[in-house]
Amino acid sequence: MAITRLDCVALDDADVLAELRERFFLPEDVVYLDGNSLGALPRHVPARMRAVVENEWGRGLIRSWNDASWIDAARRTAAKIATLIGAGADEVMVADSTSVNLFKLLVAAMRLNPGRPVLLTTVGNFPTDTYIAEGVADLLGAELRRVDPDVQSVIAALDARVAVLAMTHVDYRTGRIHPLREITAAVRFAGAYGAPPWKIHTAAGNT
Repeated sequence: MAITRLDCVALDDADVLAELRERFFLPEDVVYLDGNSLGALPRHVPARMRAVVENEWGRGLIRSWNDASWIDAARRTAAKIATLIGAGADEVMVADSTSVNLFKLLVAAMRLNPGRPVLLTTVGNFPTDTYIAEGVADLLGAELRRVDPDVQSVIAALDARVAVLAMTHVDYRTGRIHPLREITAAVRFAGAYGAPPWKIHTAAGNT
């Protein structure tokens, strides 16, 4: 039997989390599902931002790095995220965006392997990650090689010319989870580095 709109409304009404919608600015006639790119605005944020801009920045100026604990903000935020993903408070880092960190990571990994001119990635990788890999290859004069995302094709492509593998752990189109342990072992054996976004991790143990 097909699910109707009334069925969906009934499920929403019975959802124990339904009241959380009121914590965000959302138009009444909008069903907003794009939480990964730009989430809905929490209602408390504008006031908090005004306090930061007008008081901590405007009046506190540079003193706010200490007086308002700006210097520890990344650690505080990381510790909160850690509880959501089952990690220790000292095992998570909050830094630049995924794209900026991936760029820095790929450049560093390529430069750590100067005798290997190939940056390896997969066909159908997340578009933004592919654009970044293309930019890094162009910047460093490296060869960008694309292979099918199945594990055997990736492992077979890890020859002595590959400096780094940039591969997303979870396929954003299908939800398929790639065998990270097996691929990481192959990357290590090949003497390359691995850089899967969203789990910023290097196969040789370097960060």
